[in-house]
Amino acid sequence: MTTPRVRFPKRLPAIRLFSVVARVRPDERRQVAGAFLTLLGFMAGHALLETARDALFLSSWPARSLPWLYLAIALVALTLTRRPPRVLERVRTQHELSAWLVFAAAVTAGFWALAITQGRWVASAVYIWSGVLATLLVVRFWTALGNLFALTQAKRLFAVIGSGSVAGAILGSAAARLLSAALPARHLVLASAIVFLVSALAPTLLTTPTAARPAVARDQWALPDVARLIWDRPYLRRVALLILLAAVTFTLVDYVFKSVVDRHVPVGELGEFFASVYLTLNLLSLVVQIGFTGWIVRRLGVNSVQALVPALLLLGATGYAALGGLALALVLKGVDGSLRYSLYRTGTELLFVPMSEEVRGRAKAVIDVLGQRGGQALGSLALLAILAVSRTELPVALLAVATAAAWILVAVGLRRHYLDVFRETLREDLSETRIAFPALDVASLETLLATLNDRDDRKVVAALDLLAEQGKIRVVPALVLYHPSARVVLRALELFLRGGRDDFLPIADRLVTHDDPRVAAAALRTLSVRSPREDVLRRGLDHPAAEVAVTAAVGLAAGGWLDDAAVRARLEPVVETGPAGTRLALLEALRAQPIATLADLAIRLVDAPDRRVRIEAVRAMRDLRSPASLAPLVAALARRELRGEARAALVAMGPIALARLEDALEDPGQPAGVRRHVPHAIAAFGTVEAGELLARHLIGGGDGLVRFQVLRALGRLRSQHPGIPIDPVVLHRAMEQTLALGFDFRRWRQALEDGARREPARTTVVHTLLVGLLRHKQGHSLERVFRLLNLLLNDEEYARIHHGLRSPRPASRAGSRELLEHLAPATVRDPVLALVDDLEDGGPARPGPRVDDPEAFATTLRQLIESPIESVSCLAAAHAGELGLRSLADVLARRESTSPQHRAVVERARHALTVERSSGA
Repeated sequence: MTTPRVRFPKRLPAIRLFSVVARVRPDERRQVAGAFLTLLGFMAGHALLETARDALFLSSWPARSLPWLYLAIALVALTLTRRPPRVLERVRTQHELSAWLVFAAAVTAGFWALAITQGRWVASAVYIWSGVLATLLVVRFWTALGNLFALTQAKRLFAVIGSGSVAGAILGSAAARLLSAALPARHLVLASAIVFLVSALAPTLLTTPTAARPAVARDQWALPDVARLIWDRPYLRRVALLILLAAVTFTLVDYVFKSVVDRHVPVGELGEFFASVYLTLNLLSLVVQIGFTGWIVRRLGVNSVQALVPALLLLGATGYAALGGLALALVLKGVDGSLRYSLYRTGTELLFVPMSEEVRGRAKAVIDVLGQRGGQALGSLALLAILAVSRTELPVALLAVATAAAWILVAVGLRRHYLDVFRETLREDLSETRIAFPALDVASLETLLATLNDRDDRKVVAALDLLAEQGKIRVVPALVLYHPSARVVLRALELFLRGGRDDFLPIADRLVTHDDPRVAAAALRTLSVRSPREDVLRRGLDHPAAEVAVTAAVGLAAGGWLDDAAVRARLEPVVETGPAGTRLALLEALRAQPIATLADLAIRLVDAPDRRVRIEAVRAMRDLRSPASLAPLVAALARRELRGEARAALVAMGPIALARLEDALEDPGQPAGVRRHVPHAIAAFGTVEAGELLARHLIGGGDGLVRFQVLRALGRLRSQHPGIPIDPVVLHRAMEQTLALGFDFRRWRQALEDGARREPARTTVVHTLLVGLLRHKQGHSLERVFRLLNLLLNDEEYARIHHGLRSPRPASRAGSRELLEHLAPATVRDPVLALVDDLEDGGPARPGPRVDDPEAFATTLRQLIESPIESVSCLAAAHAGELGLRSLADVLARRESTSPQHRAVVERARHALTVERSSGA
């Protein structure tokens, strides 16, 4: 059966109040209303029941009996948590909360009927039932909400939903105050049952996920397994300890208050007294919940709130222990009553939201019951021990001081583990793609060597590469050069030459006559480096294969056996018209034996039609290191296939190349594709000078994309060389500049959205594109802020936080925001969070405050047309033209074009306004 959908009137006062207090979004209103009304109804009924139980109990039993009831509540609550009543076990999850409220109404009505006997045992049973019911139903309620809302939502909404608890307690206390003046206390039990029954309608407003129980198998609820889960997780362990200490402290405070009341208030006035006190405390709690809880949680953070409540209880208990009296007991109870169900409850429930649904479903109920009722039991045992030796409340108050102090210490120590929960969430969102091979053991080495005999040349080459990476190339037998695959032989010769081996040279002598000219050329190239002989090279010069001949020519020139004119006579035709294979052989020979006078040959081949030749030409320039190579290497940065090799070549050339790169970065005449890749080439140097050079170009005007590439390059430099310093003053200035630009984008976007709300005709396709572009630019500014935070604090965690904010998983986004709130420096925390929250809303903007200036829309378009960002200027000009905004004709006339495309858009918009003006005339 599907829960019927309820549509709220647009001007429903309660919904409007929610929107003001906690910015409840339209799609959240149904959930919030259902949760609020459920909590309000239950707490109203429980307030009636609580007043009745206190009056009935203290009129039948002395306050010294309370510790035994606290123990009984803990035992019964734990039993029912592990095995709920059978009548509720088969209820469908979407009706579970309603079923519990109906069950509560039935049991409470039964106690009302039994109360006619006026037996002392009935008063005790009502007391136990009220405590057990509060534990079981409230745990289920908040577990359901934790499964529905992410932490970011919970921090906004729990304060509003929690106000239902306080409002319900006020209504219940007020009703108890009125009824207790005219009726015996036992009739409040019946009134409570009626309220429970009526409030069972409220959970029908909740959708299925909200009311659903965690899908955990029955055998998973075995208490030892859950206890082990809690113990193995430091965060769960500390949350459980915090709730335990809180329950002990609340139990001690409650006993002090009721014991003092038992001595000072006549039995006949207990009902009215408790009703009046609870009504006052609930009113205070409502003020705290609505007026302060949300603000305190946002300002202090979830974990810091946990230390505030015990700090106030510590002061109150210290005051009572020092002075005593009913007035200070009321003050102590006032702190308890005004904060327990507002600030403490909201803060505690938020601690469970970051957990996964599975962990929360398994652990929350046990932590709540063992913590709250187990703490109550410990407090009761402590009370029994104190009452055995003392009849005053002073030792109890001193013990409350001690437990409140311990509570504060646990709350302070919780912060690190609280943040670790979000770090774990982000780690689940990231995946490692690079695998580092461990050092080879003997068995692995034997396997690789055996692979060298494989017929599959791909496997053999892979084995050779892995052995080279592990520094084991000397264990490769020289006989691998007899492998039938030319690919294997070529790779082995290259690795042997690089590894400085000589034992393979006799085999290389034979390979000079190999049938494959690539192998013959490689063998001759290897010999000319490791064992140069003029006679061998002279024979190679007359080889029928051009690859071997050009290799021999370079070898003879390197040995001084062939002059420059003669070698050029042989090599020039290859450079001009030679096939790709011959050109590759020439470039490989120049790499093996760099000859500075021949560097121009490699430079001329960087524009060859064959991709392999172009790449090999850049590699040859790296080994030749000629100053004449600087300009073509810088130009090669704009070409994807050459970029990596060009960076390596520039780094190999040292300071002279770094100076040339700085000139290119500062030269606006350089092609955009070159300038945007220069910063990463500078970062590749990995020196202090490179860091200082990049930092100088991080702020200021000019091409924004170039500055972004500078920022990225600085991030790469810092990650690869953490010890290189980067001027913090420059980083702070860049941060201020970036944040200001991000808020400009937000302001412009909001002005356009507000203008469209004023005049819906403005909502055109171009308007939508422009608003989307500004949102994207705002997000890009935020990315720059996170990169700057990484650099400023030398902490890669900000990269993970930014990644989490962009994750499709709500848990990752909420966890990233929480980490940001706790870790970001105070100077930038609020503005960064403001930009994050604005982007997090996503989609169409929620109706916000209107801009009073009716010209704000046109003013914004004017500023956007003047923007140096070409895409923004184009869309703004097009939008002004299609809307016929004549007031913008002057700015369009003055706007200088930045490209042919930009000029065309501005001219079209200017023409549209001119035609509009002419037709209007």
